[in-house]
Amino acid sequence: MSQELMYDKNSLIIIITLFILMLIINQIAYTLGRRNKDVENAEMKTQSTAIQTGIIGLLALLLGFTFNMSLHRYDARSSAVIEEAGAINRVAMQAKLLPIEIREAVFSELEVYLTLRISLSQVDLSNPEQRSNINKKVNKSQANLIELAQKELVNPKSLLIANGFYQSLSSMIQIENKRTAMLRLHVPEPVLFLLFGVFVTVGGMLGYNSGLGKKRPAFPTILLFTLIVLVVFIIIDLDRPKRGIIQVNQDSLHDATVTLQDYKAGS
Repeated sequence: MSQELMYDKNSLIIIITLFILMLIINQIAYTLGRRNKDVENAEMKTQSTAIQTGIIGLLALLLGFTFNMSLHRYDARSSAVIEEAGAINRVAMQAKLLPIEIREAVFSELEVYLTLRISLSQVDLSNPEQRSNINKKVNKSQANLIELAQKELVNPKSLLIANGFYQSLSSMIQIENKRTAMLRLHVPEPVLFLLFGVFVTVGGMLGYNSGLGKKRPAFPTILLFTLIVLVVFIIIDLDRPKRGIIQVNQDSLHDATVTLQDYKAGS
């Protein structure tokens, strides 16, 4: 992420810059079109309109492709939260079968682990130092849980139960790693730059053809540009977990806290 140009930039700055750039290109192209209105014949104007239509079609294709890509990643991150909460619940359920001295230690460590995971989900990805500190504590908590499982695995009387607990614990850690990896996945910057380039080109073609027609529909043009940058904002916002308006719902982890307390109280 540190090697990318836009990912760490504020989304509002990106869309405002894009909007202003489109207005500037539109004005320049409009002026150029006014100068050429008497030079180009009807056939050339028809070809220019056809090119504009083709570019707008390409814009629609890129919009659909990019929006679907960012939405898919958002859905995957949402599913990963539910999956992790379920994995933690399975560990707690398996822990109920363990001997009481191990069981109490596991429940206490699970509470610490779940609290850390919830707190980490509230930290912005642009704050790597804080995230790193919490991740170290998460890893330490995982190591403590593994150590507890290993202690019980040497007990032949509860080998099957301990093995089931260890397997559920391994699954929980694997899902946590998967969820962490998903946070780093986003729409590649070359795709966004291509999208922005087509946006600007559309603005230029609209201005040029308006200049050829000797008049420019100002309000519809600004309205179109506004809608375009709003779509861009939604794409970027979906693609940036923990930074924008659209956030992945963390209720499943909070529900897991309640479930853990119920298991602990009933043990």
